[in-house]
Amino acid sequence: MRKKKSREARPNRTPNTSRRSKPPERAAAKGGGDSTPPQYLEGILKIHRDGYGFVLAEQTGVNDVFIPARRMAGAMNGDRVIATVRSNPRDSRLEGAITEIKTRGNSWIIGRLQKSGYQTVAVVSEKGRSTEFIIPSKKMNGAELGQSVGLTITKYPEEGQLGIAEVVQIFENRGTPKTEVDIVILKHQLPREFPDDVLREADDWRQRRDIVLDEGRRDLRKLPFVTIDGETAKDFDDAICVIPEGNGYRLWVSIADVSHYVTPGSALDRESFKRGTSVYFPDQCIPMLPEALSNDLCSLRPKEDRLTFTCEMFLDAEGVPKSTDVYKSVIHSQARLTYKQVARALVDQIPEVREPLTPLLPMLTDALELSRKIRKQRFARGSIDFDMPEPEIQISFEDGSIENIIKAERNVAHFLIEEFMIAANEAVARFITQKKAPGVYRVHGEPDPEKVKNFQVLLHNLGFNINFPPNPKPSFFNGVLHKVADHAEQKLIQHILLRSMKQAVYSEKNVGHFGLASTCYTHFTSPIRRYPDLMVHRILEGILRQGAPRSEEAREARTLELANMAGHCSRRERVAMEAEWEAIDLQKALFMQKHVGETLKGVVSRIAKFGFFVELFDFFVEGLVLLEDLEDDYYLFDEKKHRLRGRKGGKVFKIGTEVTIKVAKVDIEARQVLFALSDGI
Repeated sequence: MRKKKSREARPNRTPNTSRRSKPPERAAAKGGGDSTPPQYLEGILKIHRDGYGFVLAEQTGVNDVFIPARRMAGAMNGDRVIATVRSNPRDSRLEGAITEIKTRGNSWIIGRLQKSGYQTVAVVSEKGRSTEFIIPSKKMNGAELGQSVGLTITKYPEEGQLGIAEVVQIFENRGTPKTEVDIVILKHQLPREFPDDVLREADDWRQRRDIVLDEGRRDLRKLPFVTIDGETAKDFDDAICVIPEGNGYRLWVSIADVSHYVTPGSALDRESFKRGTSVYFPDQCIPMLPEALSNDLCSLRPKEDRLTFTCEMFLDAEGVPKSTDVYKSVIHSQARLTYKQVARALVDQIPEVREPLTPLLPMLTDALELSRKIRKQRFARGSIDFDMPEPEIQISFEDGSIENIIKAERNVAHFLIEEFMIAANEAVARFITQKKAPGVYRVHGEPDPEKVKNFQVLLHNLGFNINFPPNPKPSFFNGVLHKVADHAEQKLIQHILLRSMKQAVYSEKNVGHFGLASTCYTHFTSPIRRYPDLMVHRILEGILRQGAPRSEEAREARTLELANMAGHCSRRERVAMEAEWEAIDLQKALFMQKHVGETLKGVVSRIAKFGFFVELFDFFVEGLVLLEDLEDDYYLFDEKKHRLRGRKGGKVFKIGTEVTIKVAKVDIEARQVLFALSDGI
């Protein structure tokens, strides 16, 4: 169900409730040696499960600000806030306190009803914190004590005062898959249904089905394009074609021309911008576009003409790009291929798989050869290889139950498409930059020096003595990952390094992409599921039609517009990511519920002050062994060496320790799997 993505180093408004006035001036919270830290930062609050939070800066080159739990001032997760900023005396981290809540991030929450004195309250557990909302008796709407309910907030909490809410939905079947998935969708306020005017517009386009070769649109229907996607994919937004030419290769990456159907200001445009991105759960998709477009008109189905936007590149014999052309086109995909099918044909050389693909095998062979050369060039320049394993949740087609959870397979076909998409994204970004037009870029800033220092200390404590240069480049971090490969701590080190990096975002400023070691990068290849890609297509269309804005005033106005849109898309991406992660955790919990009481083997994968996580051998699932449940000794947490040691017996649990566990408990509502060590282990 999940679409392929580039492997990059990887967040409703109500009236202002603040009691303080707006400060007259706000400076951005820049980190890294500024002797006079700015006073204010505006951004979105994200609260950690331990109670503290961060105000996420929305400007490129601006650091997030740490907010202690005691300085939240009644703010909730997802609120847009203003925080005062100062340097933390213990380290170089910026620390703040919330002084104003600009807009609330959530008007709809989930809680459990209980009695508190003479009042009924809903206890809302959010990111490790519990908040109570008073429920007036007239606003219970049939709900009873002990039930989980959906709530609309009518008054937000303030310091010293509880909020007030109204019951709008009762969840009577907590723990069942359908109810829990509904809760994930509602909790993250994902728009499930499309408005009627949006559906009418999409249906009008489907009825017309016009394929028009207008001026400037090139006819590429004779080229042997193919799509390569996952087994269950339904929307095919990219097609590729490779032909050797002279001492090099010509590569076409053609992307569905969504901009032809989703025009600025239309109902389709307003709704797709509001959503910002499609959201992919293991068992379903909440699309950015209606099915009439996403799975039909804009999907590059085989043996059907489709309108596309093409990035055509010539690369030399080593896979280095030498020229780029970008234009509107029409293609006719020759086949809908899958990753597994291509790998079996090209690598495993299975005759019954190759035979139906005979006419396409020369092109696919050339494509594989070129992708390997591009990949070699990318890693030679220093691109970080964050090849983190992801779960593949196998769903039964008969009853929708979870059959198994395994590590997702990544084969040569995945890498082929990945390299071509990255190459096209870079080529389009360079094209926009060279034309000196306002653009939208996918940027990934340099890591914060303090986080790099902490990462170095972690490596040292784990026994890896690696000398860090003053300003490590991506190639250095890639070298670190190669040095720790095949060590028990590899997964932990990858995870900590990823957390040390900044999150990639969309921006009108091109500051490069650190993780990819790219000086110029954007998102062009997935306009069916990402609004920023649609924005890039419109930018390209504007350049092709009339060039870059000529007046400085027009450039500034367009740049400001793109900045605001990019910020919104970055926030929607964060919401989608958090919803997808929770949905995966939910599916793991539902799956392990069937295995409660079973004895299984695994390996310690993470250590925390409250216990350790075990990754099972039989299933790609982690569970938690709580420190309080280890009854054979009193264990002390060694934070530096990431291990637990028994005070009496000296027994040690560390990353890589093999253990036998029993599945003790599954908490569906908390999305948590608890293990207990088997006797004698």
